[in-house]
Amino acid sequence: MTRLLRVQFALVQLFFLICMATSTWAETMDSDLVTAAGKGRLVQVKELLDTQNIESGERNVALFAAVKRGSSRVVQVLLDAGADANFRAENGFTVLQQASRDGRDKVVEALIAVGADVHATAQNEGTSLLLASQKNRLKVIALLLAAQADVNAAREDGMTALLLAAQEGHQQVIQALLIAKADVNAKLENGATALMLAAQHGHQGAIYSLLAGGADVNAKAVNGITSLLLAKKYNHVEAIKLLNKAGAR
Repeated sequence: MTRLLRVQFALVQLFFLICMATSTWAETMDSDLVTAAGKGRLVQVKELLDTQNIESGERNVALFAAVKRGSSRVVQVLLDAGADANFRAENGFTVLQQASRDGRDKVVEALIAVGADVHATAQNEGTSLLLASQKNRLKVIALLLAAQADVNAAREDGMTALLLAAQEGHQQVIQALLIAKADVNAKLENGATALMLAAQHGHQGAIYSLLAGGADVNAKAVNGITSLLLAKKYNHVEAIKLLNKAGAR
């Protein structure tokens, strides 16, 4: 009986090791296809797909490599060959999230066309729209919004696309998000709003667009601080003028 248990335990260990090895290989493989895709070599990628029996895991890793490269033509060829448009790499990003973060609008367009999930999230990073908004990827944002991405989706810390854009001072992104009905007065757990974040960093353009979009100029955070007090605290003179003109007190 003891011997049987030992054999069963050994088989379980072996199965576990095989699974782990397969998973690691799928993420870290260094094959001709992955290398060619990562370098944007369209002709070589086509040849390898046509002449070799490529497993799905290898196609997916090659797709991620092509996405990072920004080669939309290679991405399309791999998608046509069956690569998964919702593949998630070991960095936690789906291929769409990686493309959105990097501003690869042509790649984003190709992925959305074959059903990439615009609502997929990455831990602590949020959706593709949040990643694109933080990085000021205006063309990508337009594509994601057209694909019905949730404009008010939030990260685990409560940050929305609008809050991120306000913090970074991306005025055009703010305008696009507001047109898409982003909640201009959305608050973090501490009560901070997009206007407060913009005021804290002295982003005049962001402040102007948020005020034009209906931001509450006198909203208070949990600690009682307002956008005007933040602008004064960090000595952002022009921001103070804008807020005063809007009725801040």
